[in-house]
Amino acid sequence: MMKEIDAAKNGSPLSILQIGTQFELGGIPRHMIDLSQSLRDQGHSVTLAGTPGKWYGPENDPDFLELPIRYVASEGGRLPVRLGHLATSVRRLRMWLRRNPVDLIHTHESAPALVSMLARPSRPVPVVVTYHGSEPQRIGTFSKIARHCDLVITPSHASARDLATIGGIPEERLKVVGLGVVTPPEDPPSDIARLRQDLIGDGERLIVTVGRLAHQKGIDILIECVARMRDIHPGYRFVVVGDGSLENEYKDLARTKGVLDRLHFAGRTERVHRYLRAADLFLLTSRYEALPYVIVEAFQAGTPAVATACSGVVELIDDSVGRLAPIGDVEAICSAVAALLSDTARLEQMGRAALARSREDRFDPNYICSQFEATYRAITALRR
Repeated sequence: MMKEIDAAKNGSPLSILQIGTQFELGGIPRHMIDLSQSLRDQGHSVTLAGTPGKWYGPENDPDFLELPIRYVASEGGRLPVRLGHLATSVRRLRMWLRRNPVDLIHTHESAPALVSMLARPSRPVPVVVTYHGSEPQRIGTFSKIARHCDLVITPSHASARDLATIGGIPEERLKVVGLGVVTPPEDPPSDIARLRQDLIGDGERLIVTVGRLAHQKGIDILIECVARMRDIHPGYRFVVVGDGSLENEYKDLARTKGVLDRLHFAGRTERVHRYLRAADLFLLTSRYEALPYVIVEAFQAGTPAVATACSGVVELIDDSVGRLAPIGDVEAICSAVAALLSDTARLEQMGRAALARSREDRFDPNYICSQFEATYRAITALRR
C-alpha cells in the first residue's frame, strides 16, 4: 500500500472532510486548519468539522460542520453522557454525508475516527486517522479504533513504532507524514523589544513556554522548575502562553510555590511567534507528544529549545539546537536550561541552527500538503 501511496499522481480535485475533536488553542486544530487551507489552495474541496472553539468554528467558516465530538471523549464526563454525544455526532454526520458525498474522511484522534466509521454510508468512504500522541497507556485504546481505519498517519517515526509495537497496528497500515508549519509574519524589532521588556522586567533571561494548560503539557513540572531555579538564578523570568482547563489550578500552585514574581501566565494568543521571538529560550515540559508544532515555531523564531524527550521530540531537537531532558526530571530540566543560558555565544549559534532547521522540507507546508494529497489519492484509488 505504501508503494502505491508514494506513487500516487495528481488527478481531479478531491472532496475531503477533516474532523477533529475540538478547535481550541493547540497544535492539532492549527495543523488541521493550515492543511485544509493548503489543500484548498490546490483546488480541493475541504470541510472542517468538530466541536467549535476559540480557534475556529462557524463564525470563521460558514461551511463548518458542528459536531459535539469533544464530549464523546473523556471530557464528556459520565459514560451515558458521552454515549449520548456519540449518538448525536453519528446521526448529524450521517445526515451531512447523505447531502454532501466526499471522497475521503480524515480524522484526528480516536473519537472523530469512531464517529466517522459509525456514520459513513453503506458504500464505505475511506477513513484515515492521524495519531497526534498520547500517554503510553492510551496507545492500546487508540489502536483498537484506529486499526479499523483504512490508514493511520502520525507525524513522527517514534509514534509509528509505538503504534506498531504497543498498539499492534500492522506497519503496512502506518504512514509517517510530518507537519507543515506556516512561516509567521514579520514583526518590527522595536515591537519585540518592547514585549521582551514588558515580560522580563528587572530580569536578565526570558524563558517562554507555549501550550494548553492541561496535564499533557506538564505545566506543574514547569512550576517545580521555576521554584528550583528561583534562588539559584534570580535573573530568570518565565512566561507561559496559553489557556486551558487547569489554569486556576496551576496559578494556585505557582502562588503556593511563591513563584508568581518569576512566572507570568500570559493567556491565549494567536500571535505566538511574538513571544518566541522575544525569548532567549523555549521550554517544553510535556509528559507526551507526537511531533510538537510549537517547537518548529520556536525554531522559526531562531530560538533554541529545551524539551522533555517524549516520542517525536527527539526527532526535532539535538545538541545543535537545544537540549533534551527525561520526562518529569526537574533537576535535569533545570540543568539543561541553566547550561544553555550560561553561554551567550553558544546560545546564539544554536539560534542560527534552529532557524536553519525550521526551513527543512519536512516542515514546509507545500511539501507536506503534497504528501497528504498523494496519500489521499492512493487511498481513494483503492476504494474504486
